[in-house]
Amino acid sequence: MIAEVISVGTELLLGQTIDTDAAAVAQALSRQGISIYHRSTVGDNEDRLAADLRQALERADIVITIGGLGPTMDDLTKETLARVLDIPLVTDPAHVERLTEMGKRRGWDKFPEHFMKQADVPASGRGIPNNNGTALGAIFEKGGKYGVCLPGPPNELIPMLEETVEPFFAEKTSGEKAVIKSLVLRIIGMGESTVEERVKDLMADSNPTVAPYAKTGEVHLRVTARAATDEDAMALIAPREAAIRERLGDVVYGIDSETLEFAVVSLLQQASRTVACAESCSGGLISKRITDIPDSSRVFGLGIVSYSNESKEKFLSVDSRLLAEHGAVSHEVARAMAEGVRAAAGSDIGVSVTGIAGPGGGSEKKPVGTVYLGLAWDGGVISQHHQFLGRRQDVSQRAAQAALALVRRFLIAPDEPTFRQSP
Repeated sequence: MIAEVISVGTELLLGQTIDTDAAAVAQALSRQGISIYHRSTVGDNEDRLAADLRQALERADIVITIGGLGPTMDDLTKETLARVLDIPLVTDPAHVERLTEMGKRRGWDKFPEHFMKQADVPASGRGIPNNNGTALGAIFEKGGKYGVCLPGPPNELIPMLEETVEPFFAEKTSGEKAVIKSLVLRIIGMGESTVEERVKDLMADSNPTVAPYAKTGEVHLRVTARAATDEDAMALIAPREAAIRERLGDVVYGIDSETLEFAVVSLLQQASRTVACAESCSGGLISKRITDIPDSSRVFGLGIVSYSNESKEKFLSVDSRLLAEHGAVSHEVARAMAEGVRAAAGSDIGVSVTGIAGPGGGSEKKPVGTVYLGLAWDGGVISQHHQFLGRRQDVSQRAAQAALALVRRFLIAPDEPTFRQSP
């Protein structure tokens, strides 16, 4: 079966609310082997919603709407779907009683206009109980098509999905049951275009599919397979994963939810080594990402955020002459910061970041986005120059990502030319 998801609400189009519900719906449908080819968002306008519903019903077996079930005049999703499918709405007396009791507990003498429409359900179909809110959901059925109305609040939507919608469609798809499984390969140190070039022939296959997409400072490859069972789907994915790893090598650092900081902490633990961080423009982000990983205390020695030149001198023993001659944002100071924090912590590795995150502070020679990384260890010290684009937060995040990638690279390939002593 094929499904389509329509999120309803002008606040979504204005960016005032982030739509997390659609992801929950997509995951629930995927668990039942139901494919989604289209997803859309429409404002609180009955005519535009009706047009979207008609189009969706032409190309999908199941249309799921999210939002627009409340008691106000612009909550028209259920009524609009009923009109499009030409299915009358009827009132659920049990839910009317529930709403009445709720109103009495709130001390209402008179119910707000349109309040009781939340008890409406399709004459051809069924209501979806809502134990955490006031509006019933609904499942419409007509001519082999299904329309499902769910509320917007996640604390209402998710239980309704799990307790009613998933079991309903599990029964409907039992004769054609299939599962959809995915594996995400996480890649650092190789650009999206290069990754795509190396696996483009694999991307031509339909089962499993291979799709790249870029994240901040890294690339992900999602391998997705459809089969009768979880085991069969993973059996399709396994050879694709092996082929990708063979072509890309050790730039693949993890799978699924394994973050770069998780990979770094794991490598440090395996090597029985420790790291310390000196940060300027990243503002402690590297240290936070590392210490977010459980048991990282075994490998993390110290984190220092040193924005001012005085703090670099006092806490990291950076020579004032280096700062005066080269500036705080320089190869020389990045190396001195890495050596200083390593010595202060007594750690095996010191990593540093110094740069200009913006929006001000840049110059012709050192524009906003200029970042220097330093890495110090028992055998030497190196530095790298990076030029990042984006807003202040983007530069900070990319700097932290690059620093973690540098530590990882040193741990897996310390003899590479990258780690020869900087001049």
